[in-house]
Amino acid sequence: MKGFNIAIVGLGGQGIITMGTVLKNAALDSDLKDVSGSERRGGAQREGYVETFVKYIFYEKESELRDPRKNIHSPMIQSGGADVLISLEPLETLRGAHYINKNSTVIFNKIPHIPISVRMGQACYPDISDIRSRLKNICGRVFEYDFDGLSLSNFNSLMQRNIIALGVLFSKTDIPIDKPIIEGILSKGKGGKENLEAFHLGLEVS
Repeated sequence: MKGFNIAIVGLGGQGIITMGTVLKNAALDSDLKDVSGSERRGGAQREGYVETFVKYIFYEKESELRDPRKNIHSPMIQSGGADVLISLEPLETLRGAHYINKNSTVIFNKIPHIPISVRMGQACYPDISDIRSRLKNICGRVFEYDFDGLSLSNFNSLMQRNIIALGVLFSKTDIPIDKPIIEGILSKGKGGKENLEAFHLGLEVS
């Protein structure tokens, strides 16, 4: 039995909850996988902090799946318990940094959303170089991208930046989910074609 924990953070309207839902649904196609998670979306309608957790358990045999002692007991990720931290806003990456450890992978969007307090001159926004340095003091695998720019230049919209980030997740980590499963989920419903293109774009960026 092994686990894989993903913490996803960002702001309301960036598709954080959608990313978590896609990843949770991906685990439902196997009888030997269990998935749990939680989300905080109190600020989702006002560009406030949003986070979601995805916790996978992969069982080596069916008897483990049926053993209640081996089931996931908490949907939360403890401090230092994330294998991966994904963030769609730089400052929120720092706020979520307590979830990572020296072996974690961080994938973050380097384009800031400037808070009202900064726009009014009441606070300062940290330099991206400072954010990068703080993250690398915790773990060595830190990847930053302009997800906003990639989404705008390829789709003339910001709606695909979260799906591009999912592609990067599959490119840069050993997430124990097969890519065809995610592709099948993304291809369904309105916008399926664009979602698949965005996912493949994320797989290809360096």
